[in-house]
Order: sequence, then C-alpha cells, then structure tokens
Amino acid sequence: MNKADEKALGGLHGKLAEVLKEALSQDYIDPDTGVKLPPPAAILNVARQFLKDNKIEAVAAQGSPLADLADLPIFEDENIVPFRKSS
Repeated sequence: MNKADEKALGGLHGKLAEVLKEALSQDYIDPDTGVKLPPPAAILNVARQFLKDNKIEAVAAQGSPLADLADLPIFEDENIVPFRKSS
C-alpha cells in the first residue's frame, strides 16, 4: 500500500472514531416520555467491533463501570430458558 492510501485510510479511521465518540456522547431522549435513553444498540455494536478490530482492551479499575459489569452473575447454560412461541 502506498503512503497516499495509508494516509487516506488513516483519515477514514480517525473520522470513524470521531463519529463514534459523538454518537456515544449524544443524549438520546424518548420522544413520548422525555426519559433519557442509552445509545442505540446499533451504535454500541459498531463501537464494540471498532475496539475489537483495533485490539483495544481495558483493565477494569475498581469502582469503574467496567468493574461493575465484571461483578454481574454469570448465567450457566442449564439456567437459560429458551423463548417459546405462543400457539
């Protein structure tokens, strides 16, 4: 790959990071109730994949939201009940 292509791809990569940061920082409000909502799942999934593709990992510092996730109970397969369609 030549330097111009690398620069163009680097710019695209940086722009995607900016767009994701903005999307994750934005306030999402339910128009019917006025309640603040988390970012849409699609945006969270793109951000997750972006971090994964770039091999970006984080250490869960005590008291951080990431550490709080690590403290959630783990569900074993035998505890999972499949959804059943009603007849």
